[in-house]
Amino acid sequence: MIELERSKDHKWILQKNISSKSLLIDFVGALKDQDNIIDAENIKEQLKDKRVYRGRSDEGNAGTMGVRLSQACFYMFGYKKGDKFFPTPMANLLLDKDRDLTIQQIALINLYSMQFPNPYSKTIDDFTIYVGRLLIKLLLDKRINERLYIDECIFFLMFLEHVDEDIYEELIESILEFRSLSFEEKSRLFKSVEDYDDVFSNATHEMNYYFMRIFTEFGVFETMGDRLHNDGNLFKFLHGKSTIRTDAYVSRAKYSGYVIIDKNIKEDAIKLNEKFSAFDYPLTQAGPNSRDDWIRELYLFNPLKYIDVLMENDDDNKYIIESIENMVHHARYGTRDGKSFEYSLKPVFEMFRENRNVEIISGSGDTDLLCIMDDESDNLYKVNVDAKTSRTSTAAIVATRITNHILKNGSKYCIIVSPRFAKGVAGDIKYSKIVTIEAETLADYCLNECLSSTDKLADYTSLDNLICDNLGTDITKKVNNIIEERFELCNL
Repeated sequence: MIELERSKDHKWILQKNISSKSLLIDFVGALKDQDNIIDAENIKEQLKDKRVYRGRSDEGNAGTMGVRLSQACFYMFGYKKGDKFFPTPMANLLLDKDRDLTIQQIALINLYSMQFPNPYSKTIDDFTIYVGRLLIKLLLDKRINERLYIDECIFFLMFLEHVDEDIYEELIESILEFRSLSFEEKSRLFKSVEDYDDVFSNATHEMNYYFMRIFTEFGVFETMGDRLHNDGNLFKFLHGKSTIRTDAYVSRAKYSGYVIIDKNIKEDAIKLNEKFSAFDYPLTQAGPNSRDDWIRELYLFNPLKYIDVLMENDDDNKYIIESIENMVHHARYGTRDGKSFEYSLKPVFEMFRENRNVEIISGSGDTDLLCIMDDESDNLYKVNVDAKTSRTSTAAIVATRITNHILKNGSKYCIIVSPRFAKGVAGDIKYSKIVTIEAETLADYCLNECLSSTDKLADYTSLDNLICDNLGTDITKKVNNIIEERFELCNL
């Protein structure tokens, strides 16, 4: 049987506060309703007014809202950046009455996106595993009858650090062996673990009382009772001084059971399983990735790839995602001569609704890209774009040379894009027709704009107005403000 280290501190840590689908949806909806001026107290009052929150006192506890927000992040509905909360594509779809996916499909994407490490779980760094992908793969495996019993999840899955093909095969063999054991033999295995009550009561509480029930309510899983399993006996673990946690398949049931994939989304689960491997190494902050890179991939890029698998005829989304991912990558890690970054910027500027042509010029005596745009009166104007790659940060800009390029092309101004800018750059471009913007912010703006618009294009007019009002400065923070105002759910 597979050897696993089992302890309270060495396991998956699954967030627990809300176990109800409707409460999670109401909570995410309350965030959106507050229109950027929300705080925890306001969320609490709104949920009380809707009669979906009842505290232990008449006043309730605003601190509970912070816990619920963290759980919403853990279950992939959004992420926090500073004091803001940004929704994932799943949250936006969930709250869209004209959505193209069902709530079941959206929740399947939430599950499939879950992994360790996770920024909203205290699970230790030893665990590197795609949780959702593994569960779906197991629940499609005919050797275990496409089902997982609750006691198997508690005994095996919660302590699995990572998985590859060999470990997966060993896990399957162990599950089958475990199923052949009597209740008494299984009990001895549970009790062989040091502090087993403490270890397994926590595992049971998180997995059976929250994780499984949440995804059952969302219709990803179907939980079935099995009177014959373990001869109708329940495993019971003491949680604290007096609370008992069991593997009952529903609250107050006298016997346990198992989960299967709901038949309505099984074909979707098969599509995801065929496209993405549970054996892939999950996204981490290791290597050159910044925390923002990690969060963006985990909460935005990866889910969008899963959504594209389930949505038909959505090649536009795939192109947008791949082009913007490519640009961010080449901004940071492209060729030393900067050519790969220049070429990756071209399709991004072609995403603007006002774009009429984007041409790569390059060379030492000219701009990198020349864009022709039209304004609200259909008048054409030119914009220079320069791509600056750097292993650390762009340290200096020769404004006179950039100005000559502007004059040469008869352009309105020049936008300089780089992964980062040193503080001295602000003085270099002062009083010029030049602005700077970080590549990551440009990517965020274009991605949010394109994916939220019906024509899959981004608004350039807002950027043009912003640039004209702020020539000679870095516009990164101001563009971030536009992103927050248009696309965040709340201010918490």
